[in-house]
Amino acid sequence: MKADFHCHTSASDGSLSPKELIDRALEKELSALAITDHDTTAGYEQIQDYAQENGLDLIPASEISCQWQGHTIHVVGLNIDVDNERLQAGLKANRIKRWTRAFEIDAKFQSRRFHGLLEKILPAVGEGMIGRNHFAQALIEEGHIKNHQQAFDKFLKKGKPMYAPVEWPELTEVVDWILDARGIAVIAHPHIYKISSNKLNKMIEDFKAAGGQALEVVNQPRPCAEQIGMAQRAERYELYASLGSDFHRPEQSWRDLGWLAPMPKACQPVWQLFEECFSGTAIEKGAQSS
Repeated sequence: MKADFHCHTSASDGSLSPKELIDRALEKELSALAITDHDTTAGYEQIQDYAQENGLDLIPASEISCQWQGHTIHVVGLNIDVDNERLQAGLKANRIKRWTRAFEIDAKFQSRRFHGLLEKILPAVGEGMIGRNHFAQALIEEGHIKNHQQAFDKFLKKGKPMYAPVEWPELTEVVDWILDARGIAVIAHPHIYKISSNKLNKMIEDFKAAGGQALEVVNQPRPCAEQIGMAQRAERYELYASLGSDFHRPEQSWRDLGWLAPMPKACQPVWQLFEECFSGTAIEKGAQSS
C-alpha cells in the first residue's frame, strides 16, 4: 500500500485545491490519503465523493493545533467522524484564534512598513483557513525573502518581530476531541519541536496517558536518524506508527506527496486501526512502498 496521511490543500495553507490534490495523489499512484488541513475538515468534505469515484481511499482527518507546557504541538486526528459536534466546535474555536493571530501579524508588519500583505493573502485564502505560511508566501512573492524557512527565521517564529502568540487548547483536550469523534490521535512531525529529547519523551508519555495512539514516524523520502529515533519511541511507548509528507505545494520539491521512506519493520502501522474504512485496497501488515 502506498499512503500519505499528512498533507494540505487550499482549505488551509496548501496551494492545491482539494481536487488538484486528489489528482496529484492518483498521479503518484497512492492508494490511501488523509487530507489533514489545519483545524478544519473542509478539504475532505469537499472532495470525498470524487476520491471514491476514482478508487482512492480518503481518510477523514485534520491537523489540530494545541499546546503542551507552552510549546505549540500539532496532533493529527485520523479516521474521525467529521459530523462530531464537539470536534467541530473545537476546530471552529481554533479557526477563530487563527484569524485573530493573522490580524495581529498583519498589524506588526504594517508597523514595520510592510503594507498590503493581508490584502494580498485574502484571495488565496478564499473560504479556507489562514496560517503563517500564507504570510511567508506573500513575503516571497513580494521579494522580501527567498523561501518559507527564511520567512519564519526572520519574521514569523517565536522570538521574531512578527510573531503573535496563540493560546491553543491543551494537548490532552485535543486528544479528547479526537477520541470523542472516534478517531485516532497522532503526534505530527515530532522531530520539529524545539524541545529536548527528555521533554519530547515526557510529552509522548502525557499524550499516551490522554489516550493518544500513534506517532508520525515516517515523514521524509529516505530513512534517517530522526526516523529511527521516532520508530524506537513508537516501539518503546507501544504506539502505532503513522507516515505523511506534510505536503503543501508542488514547488517544495523536497517534500512531494507520497514521497516517503518505507515504514520500519518493527513498527505497527497506524492503518491497522482503521482497515475497515478501506474500500478494497490490499493491505499487508507493515507494508509501505516509497
